[in-house]
Amino acid sequence: MPRNAKEAAKLFIDFVNETGSPYHSVAACTKLLKAAGFQELSDGKPWMLVKGGKYFVTKGGADVMALVIGGKFSADGESGLAMIGAHTDSPCLRLRPNSRMSSSGMLQVGVQTYGGGLWHTWFDRPLGLAGKVVVKDQSNGHLEERLVRIAKPLMIIPNLAIHLTSADERKAFAVNPESHLQPVICSTQFDNEASGGRDGEPKTGVHSRHHSVLLEIVAKELGTKPEDLVDADLCLMDAQEANLMGAYEDLISAARIDNQLSTWAAVQGLVDFASSDASVAEAQDICVAVSFDHEEVGSQSSTGADGDTLPTWLERILGGIGVPALQQPEVFTRSFLLSADCAHGVHPNYSGKHQNEHRPELHKGIVIKANANQRYATTALTSSLFREVCARASVPIQDFVVRNDSPCGSTIGPIISSKIGVRTIDIGAPQWAMHSIRETCATSDAAHLVTLCKAFFATFREVDSSAAKL
Repeated sequence: MPRNAKEAAKLFIDFVNETGSPYHSVAACTKLLKAAGFQELSDGKPWMLVKGGKYFVTKGGADVMALVIGGKFSADGESGLAMIGAHTDSPCLRLRPNSRMSSSGMLQVGVQTYGGGLWHTWFDRPLGLAGKVVVKDQSNGHLEERLVRIAKPLMIIPNLAIHLTSADERKAFAVNPESHLQPVICSTQFDNEASGGRDGEPKTGVHSRHHSVLLEIVAKELGTKPEDLVDADLCLMDAQEANLMGAYEDLISAARIDNQLSTWAAVQGLVDFASSDASVAEAQDICVAVSFDHEEVGSQSSTGADGDTLPTWLERILGGIGVPALQQPEVFTRSFLLSADCAHGVHPNYSGKHQNEHRPELHKGIVIKANANQRYATTALTSSLFREVCARASVPIQDFVVRNDSPCGSTIGPIISSKIGVRTIDIGAPQWAMHSIRETCATSDAAHLVTLCKAFFATFREVDSSAAKL
């Protein structure tokens, strides 16, 4: 059954409220998949796969791939890989290796910018943190990676009062990312009073790189001691949870809609499809939902879409069910990727920023993104196949291209399409304020997206096999 708007929105809100870093995005996916009976595979061990099986694998805690092997998959027939790809990361401020800094009686936490954020939106927002910490067991010297998420208002980046800015500064609101984005965690006075003074504390190791108050908060959350912390990859995040909003609660206000919405919809859509044993038994394709890290910074990493992770995983899947290496390219020619990343919904106050004939609206359905210069991987054929899948699922669609005088973003679509040669389309749900600390999308579009993902896995093979191609 297609999910209604409110149901889909609440499921997504529950999901995104567990995230805050790529690692927590993967952990939220893992939780969802385990609850649905998917079997975890180890990236570093052999895979034993069977037709009808439901599996998932992670890499570095930052990538996740879930797959369902159709009961009627046949490399000699018309079977292929039906894939939906997304990304686990979002623009944010990340802790520096040496974050200890202070100014004007305040303890501050040094951060570096990650991705292309709308950094002015990070001012005056209570900030929490989430990410990965490496902990050392002092009894045996062993290291352990652990996740930490603190959704409390720990830090803030205060704005400068209007009375202290010039007219030109107020008009431009130009942010210097080096000097203006360092958050305050507490006052030096209160830190000294609460701790009884820091003079007797260690001055080496992790204490020399980070304020003791920050180490104490993280250690307490992990149930360990500050001196056990070795290193960390921590993302600052909006401490306010996602919520429904609007007079009719028809909108979602949340951090990281780009691109947690697509990651959630891909995995939830696969789970919904796999909940029917009959559908899995009759499926001819291998259905895949995959999400990568580092899309916001170019995807070139061991856990990015421009690495060899996906090609290697796909080869292992096909090899695991007995498809010879020389026959695997045949399967790829019958395969298809939905590159799912949020789209720019037309802004009611800035409608002129959109090309006149391509103005996707919230609540009007999923957006097909096209670009003649290959910033998106959409083609006439992939668009036509996608439109037919949407028609069968009663999912409305819209089209988007940028104005000729505007720059165009990109996605993992062109990257994966060029690496493994599969047909690809770039699509996404429309949203406002992309890369803001707080973004907005429509409840109905969350429902449209998850309905589409399930329908894609269920109907793509029939649509593709019946199409006459050059």
